[in-house]
Amino acid sequence: MAFLGLDMTDERIKTIGNFRTDTIGIFSIDLKTKKVNLLSIPRDTYVQIPGREGYDKINAAYPYGGMGKTGYELSLKTISNFLGIDVNYYVSIDMQNIPHMVDAVGGIPINVEEDMHTHGANLNKGYQILDGKKAEEYVRWRYDPMGDINRVKRQQQFLLAFLKQLKTNKNDISTYLKLYNAFKGDIYTNLNFNQILALMSVMKDVNADDIKTYTVPGGFYNLNNISYWKPDVEKLNEILKEFK
Repeated sequence: MAFLGLDMTDERIKTIGNFRTDTIGIFSIDLKTKKVNLLSIPRDTYVQIPGREGYDKINAAYPYGGMGKTGYELSLKTISNFLGIDVNYYVSIDMQNIPHMVDAVGGIPINVEEDMHTHGANLNKGYQILDGKKAEEYVRWRYDPMGDINRVKRQQQFLLAFLKQLKTNKNDISTYLKLYNAFKGDIYTNLNFNQILALMSVMKDVNADDIKTYTVPGGFYNLNNISYWKPDVEKLNEILKEFK
């Protein structure tokens, strides 16, 4: 199953008219053991997009597909072809809704690994509890030398911290109601209602320690003054053996 975070903002819609899947994660969930693998795909990963000539960034598949349902379909097809895995389902959110999610669970304790005081972020290094606004700054910031690659690591760390925080409130019904209201109308998926209930039933028993994280390995690649993340196919194949 793919998790796709959209870089939808009012400014981007007004100036460009489209948006991309800037956060891409593939989940493999064992329904019996309740173990979860997460493979993050950097947004600039250099791939072939079905129906397009040559190679492009993987996050471009969504707007090339026309956004909405057809955009998700092309994204899934691109991801499946790239990994050699049939990824048939997706869950997607607008990343600008992260503040509502985080505030719904009372903030996220996390270790901010470096100072972040540029491009709209104002975070000091060190362990702290992030409110919704600060959490969005944390998962979106990508302005150190490793750019989006370190952002992927932060997003994985955020996911695990969010799950741990949710577990601390597992008996508090009001937390789940707040979280539902934060998501309502802003989550997109091709899972049907019964599948969503089944997934929730499994995930409620998953602990952060049950989630193993991976990132598509590779290196920065510059072509025509455009920066890409070029996958190391040999190393990726080794990861996929574990992932599957």
